[in-house]
Formats: sequence, C-alpha cells, structure tokens
Amino acid sequence: MDRNESKKIALSDTEQDFEMAKRKSRKKSTLTAKQRFRLIVLVILLTVVGAAAFLEHTGIVTFDDVMINAGLKDKPAEHADTEVHFIDVGQGDCTLVISDGEAMVIDSGDRDETNKAVDYLVSQGIVDIKYLIVTHPHADHIGEMSEIIERFNVEKFIMPKVTDDIVPTTKIYENMLLSLKNKGIKITKATDCELELGSCKVQLFTPKNKSSNLNNCSTLVKVVHGDNSFLITGDCEKEEEKDILSQDFDISAKVLKAAHHGSSTSSSAEFLDAVMPRYAVISCGEGNKYGHPHEQTVTRLGKYADKIYVTMNCGTVIFRSDGEGLSVETEKNTE
Repeated sequence: MDRNESKKIALSDTEQDFEMAKRKSRKKSTLTAKQRFRLIVLVILLTVVGAAAFLEHTGIVTFDDVMINAGLKDKPAEHADTEVHFIDVGQGDCTLVISDGEAMVIDSGDRDETNKAVDYLVSQGIVDIKYLIVTHPHADHIGEMSEIIERFNVEKFIMPKVTDDIVPTTKIYENMLLSLKNKGIKITKATDCELELGSCKVQLFTPKNKSSNLNNCSTLVKVVHGDNSFLITGDCEKEEEKDILSQDFDISAKVLKAAHHGSSTSSSAEFLDAVMPRYAVISCGEGNKYGHPHEQTVTRLGKYADKIYVTMNCGTVIFRSDGEGLSVETEKNTE
C-alpha cells in the first residue's frame, strides 16, 4: 500500500469517528425545542436582572427602569382611559370594563343579601351598560343578573345558547329571563365575533363542540387596549380549553382571569402556554367549600404570571390602562 492510499484510509477512519461522535452528541441532547427556548429566555432574564441590580447599585438607573425597558415589567399608566375591575363578589365572578365612558359587565356573581355587584356598579357611576355578558348560566355567574337588568340601561345582552338537557331550571335563571322580558331586551347568542367598547376591541371566543357540562359552554371574552390585553374565561375546564386551542384563536393576554375560581379542572399547561399571562386573577370566596383556589393551579399559574391576585385575599382588583402603561390597584393591601 503506497503512502497516498494510507492517508486516504486514515482520513476515512477520522471522518467515521467524527460522524460517530456527532451521533452520540445528538443522542445526549434530550432537550426539546420548547425547553431550549425557555432555557435561553432564562439565561437572558438572569443577565438582565443581574445588570439591573448592578446599575441600580451604582445609582445610574433604577431596577424598575431597566426591567421596563427590557419589556419585563409594565410602566405605570399615566393617562388611563380604560379600566378593568375584577369585583370581589365572594365565590363567584363579576367583571366590569370601562373604556372612554362606555361600560361592559361580564357575569354578576351569586345572589346575596348585600347586592355586591349592583352596589359596586352604582359606586362607579354606571348608568348605561353597552354589553351585559353571561359567560354561562350557573348561579354564581348570574345571581344578580335580574337586579342589574332592572336597575341599569342595558343595550345588548349576550349569553351562550346551551342544549335543552342542560338549560338551568333554577329560580335565579327564571328571574333573569323574566327581567329581560319585562325590559324588552332580546338575548343575543354568543358567537365568535368582535365588538367595540370605547377605545377597546372586545373579542368573543366560543367552543365548537357541544358539552353536557355547563362549565364547558363558557364564552371567553378578550379585551384588547393597545399593548394591554385581558382574557376572561368563565368556568371553562380542560375539555373546553382543548376545544378553544384547536380553533387557533389568539388567546394571548397580559392579564388572565383564571377559569373556574382557580380549580384544578382548569388552567392546563397547554392553555397557559397559549395565553402567556403576566398577571393572573382568581375570583373566589374565603372559606369556600370547594377549596378554591387549588394549590396545583396556583403553582401552574406561578410558572407564567409574575403576580397572582386572589380576591378572597386582596378584594377587588383594578387594572388601569392607557394603551401602553398598566397600573394595578387592590382593595386590600396584602404586601
């Protein structure tokens, strides 16, 4: 064998060794694309936080300034024209959105002797309601609907149509329908659509599959105001979350009203991956018999949201938006 042939064989052996090493290296790499992305984000985040701490220590800029400029923290709203109120109604849901003087109310909480929802709306100077939305007709979401319909001027009433076998037969539901009839207000069936409220865009997302579970008939409401967005989810459980995800809706939102009062039946990792909230709000009552919010749900939310507000601890939560900045205020100081 001449010298040139010997070199070729040696080179071939080297190439084979190199290819084998590459294959072994690929086998050792078990991180998924999503995991690699999260690792990169974590490294960047730690770098930014470290730099921010150093700059604040030297007095050059504040920590908050660096976090805001890096897009990791919201600057306060300076001239807010839109507010989203997650009203503390105990073990129930009620959300008030006000934008440029126009009001939308989503759910009403349960019926009680104190009329929390009605009294709160009155305290905010509400007279006219452009959209009154029922995410789904369970008592803890429609308890005070009759009183709201009777007390305020309602322009449009929106509610999902459910199958006959799961239509509620409660007195609360009947009173709501009777109040609508007395005021001459027609029921608008919830559909996938876009509405306008002041300077906000309001999007409704509905499940395409029928369910025997009334929770999974919930209409999702997304409010978009410039750079800020809010997603109100009713009581939708994992079954409906999968349905919503299959329809490729843009459900990303900066603020998430966690579904079903923080129950473990909702807020799946796949759903939260699509929403990617910076803030989460859980509406539930102190000492409720369901044990809401469930610990595993709070843990899952904590992997996404920088801040989680639970109404039984902090009371009503108010977000104020100017389209760029976002400020948060709670009824009770829990710091």
